[in-house]
Amino acid sequence: MDADCETWIRIFDEKNKSIIKLELGEMVKRITAHEVDKNFHIEAVKALAVAIRTTIARNLSMFDGQGCCGNIEADVCTSMKGCDCISGMDLLKEALKDRFDECWSLAQRAVDDTKGMIIKCGGKPIKAEYHLACGGGTQNSEDVYGNSVMYFRKVLCNYCRGSLYYENIVDIPVKEIEDKLHVKCSNGSPVSGPKIEGMIDEIEREETGRVRKIKIGGKYFTGNEIKELLGLNSSRFGWDPLVLRFRVRGTGNGIGMCLYGADSMAREGRSYFDILKYYYTNIDIEKIDLVNDEKPLEGRIFVIDPGHGGVYSDEEKGLLGVRESEVNLYIAKKLRGYLEQSGAKAILTRTDDVEMSLPARVEMVNSIRPNFLISIHQNWFYTSGISGTEAFFYRGDKDGENMSRMIVDNIVKSLGTVNRGSKYADLYLLRESKISSVVVECMYLSNPLEEKKLSDEKVKDEIARAIYQGIMDYYGLEPKKHK
Repeated sequence: MDADCETWIRIFDEKNKSIIKLELGEMVKRITAHEVDKNFHIEAVKALAVAIRTTIARNLSMFDGQGCCGNIEADVCTSMKGCDCISGMDLLKEALKDRFDECWSLAQRAVDDTKGMIIKCGGKPIKAEYHLACGGGTQNSEDVYGNSVMYFRKVLCNYCRGSLYYENIVDIPVKEIEDKLHVKCSNGSPVSGPKIEGMIDEIEREETGRVRKIKIGGKYFTGNEIKELLGLNSSRFGWDPLVLRFRVRGTGNGIGMCLYGADSMAREGRSYFDILKYYYTNIDIEKIDLVNDEKPLEGRIFVIDPGHGGVYSDEEKGLLGVRESEVNLYIAKKLRGYLEQSGAKAILTRTDDVEMSLPARVEMVNSIRPNFLISIHQNWFYTSGISGTEAFFYRGDKDGENMSRMIVDNIVKSLGTVNRGSKYADLYLLRESKISSVVVECMYLSNPLEEKKLSDEKVKDEIARAIYQGIMDYYGLEPKKHK
């Protein structure tokens, strides 16, 4: 199976506020063409293509990625490095101009030759950062991000020495520096001036402000010597630097792969494997494992929590006598069956009508550390006219937010309930569970029509099926056709 062709990426186009779908391989080709130098060696281009594919894969739900921060329905957005031209080939051609044919040809070959290959550390895709030229060595992650990442360890690199980006000079007016840094540099006067290390220092003045002795460029002068040699009117002088010249080596943040270094390594006969393993430490390079059609959720663990339970439970009960704890347990068991048939491991917090405290449920969840906690409930309101489906997630839990929305959408679509949305809630179960969690309020037992529906096994089966569909939608997977 070809991951580049069979994996579709949802891209949020920030300019047009729309979602574009591209095959993974096509997206990698476009970004690689945008980022590559037309004169790069093909092995360096292959290394770049693998790094780009890895960065995209890291965002995908199949790797428990976070998705797009700008749109919860997308995997990535056009603000991602190199993505600003991928929404149309016309934009890419416009950006590359007369370089398009050469860059596109290189990108096509590199992507085709590395089909499906990504960089992993600890079994997960890495954040495959890269930059044009490191200027002699890459950086440890803690020097840039503040935290240690095992695959971002400093390596020495003289490979980019011959590149255009190895060294450059930038002249910046002092006034501009003051404005951008929100600082005020000391101003000179006829009787003062700032020390400039290695240039002007060890200044000695008389009580009237005349320069008695001064060291300039490592050499000592009297004030009168400077007056005569520079043609000044007096030895009572100061100075103001108007422009600072910065001499810069390298370009970028120095994290990850140095592209011009990769090119030089390739020209020395190194493969793209060699290049990637040099710049990213403690990594493996392997093909994306596509989902097993028969077991699409294989390797994932879910805890299903049937809310309430037991004789003394604080559960809700409808006018017809339908108990919430029994409905929750029935749906949970059905959902467990769907998940297990799809290859997942599904664990129920309770399998019988027994009482179980919230702290006990949380302790169980945190000891298992599943991919997700799905807690199933039925709602209640003091007036019987309220009905519908809603779900809750904890603040900052983006995965929980996405999952809750997809579950609600599927229950509403399947059963025709009112969509009451997914919302943030400071619930104990959500707050104390150390993994992404969703509390689903399927229907209202206080509503006679919905209570009657919840007494029907076919309706409860359909709710379980809809929750399962929401889970599959979250992972971008097709559900199995269960009997």
